[in-house]
Amino acid sequence: MSRVNIAVAVAEDARSRIHEVAAGCRALGLDHTATLPVVGVLTGSMESDELTKLFGVPGVLAVEVGREIRSGITGRSPCHGREA
Repeated sequence: MSRVNIAVAVAEDARSRIHEVAAGCRALGLDHTATLPVVGVLTGSMESDELTKLFGVPGVLAVEVGREIRSGITGRSPCHGREA
């Protein structure tokens, strides 16, 4: 099993009860880290093989798995040694 970061989209008609949706997701294993009620999103992490369970929670519209983005930027300025 591997734990993944996720964003759970809450249906527009369920946003008024987003905290209930979050509780249902937590009961199924979501390690809930944030609730964004204005946009209807819950964030957190969960075991990847358990994600489909979230669709059984009334109000869950979609589940998106986060990806690690590597930019290749090392923190050095491209103008290193020159005036910017």
